[in-house]
Amino acid sequence: MTAKTLLSLRGLTVRFRLPNGETVAVDGIDLDVAAGEVLGIVGESGSGKSQVLYSLMGLLAANGRAGGQALFEGVDLLSLPRRELDTLRGQQISMIFQDPMTSLNPYRRVGDQIAEGLIVHEGLSRTAARAEAVRMLDRVRIPDAANRARRFPHEFSGGMRQRVMIAMALLARPKLLLADEPTTALDVTIQAQVLDLMAELARETGTAIMLVTHDLGVVARLCDRVAVLYGGRIMEEAGADALFTSPAHPYTRGLLDATPRLEMELTRRLGTIPGTPRSGGGDVIGCPFAPRCSARMARCTTERPAFAERPHLAGTRRVACHLIAEAAE
Repeated sequence: MTAKTLLSLRGLTVRFRLPNGETVAVDGIDLDVAAGEVLGIVGESGSGKSQVLYSLMGLLAANGRAGGQALFEGVDLLSLPRRELDTLRGQQISMIFQDPMTSLNPYRRVGDQIAEGLIVHEGLSRTAARAEAVRMLDRVRIPDAANRARRFPHEFSGGMRQRVMIAMALLARPKLLLADEPTTALDVTIQAQVLDLMAELARETGTAIMLVTHDLGVVARLCDRVAVLYGGRIMEEAGADALFTSPAHPYTRGLLDATPRLEMELTRRLGTIPGTPRSGGGDVIGCPFAPRCSARMARCTTERPAFAERPHLAGTRRVACHLIAEAAE
């Protein structure tokens, strides 16, 4: 049985006004997220990954604007009035940011910050909300939760602060959790613990996760499906297993070739992608990866490749590449 589509992005764009014109951060992407699945969004810095999440939450910078559609259970998040969006993102959509220290109020006790959402959105009394906050801190394995709830963020380690953010995000049992590089600031051991905790709690609550990261090891550990972004567009989207075992797009192959693996021979050199990553700028007529692609053809610089299903590839997937399209004809 196919899982119900929870979020459907159609032609999503994000543009920023600058003194010398506009820059395009997200360039017309189509993407679906099913209830209960974990979708990874990967790509180099500046590929537009985080701006996808910020557009859904209404958190773009003042000079930014989103276009297209972002249908959450049929409701377009991009056209919702601010009050309705605030209610929705407090109850049904939550977000974990990259740096928990800047996401937590340094002047308020951790337990009070967690309880606030339950008081505002669930109508719980302060006493009941605080008790629930302690229970959730214990659930995310914060030791001595009742005592810790009375402490301030600076009294927590980085890993424990990120656990607090997970507790806050999942307390209302949202249908969708947006995670923007949630383990970047943590050491490898703590990363693994936090990722396992996110996956465990998401399974228990049925929450879908959109995980933005540049770490392919994190994706392999956690994700069911992966979307690879470059220059604000999706280059390839596939199941995680299929993507790692048989990458199709030249950019995806380049990313994987540049990733160290345990089974790699000691004498083998890591691969590199020549050139400089595209970050912002105006509209691109052809494929944004064309200047760096060793397999580019003449049409790659003059014609936008269709982002379409390619059932002839191992593990049906969607790819935006003229070379792959021609191979299927």
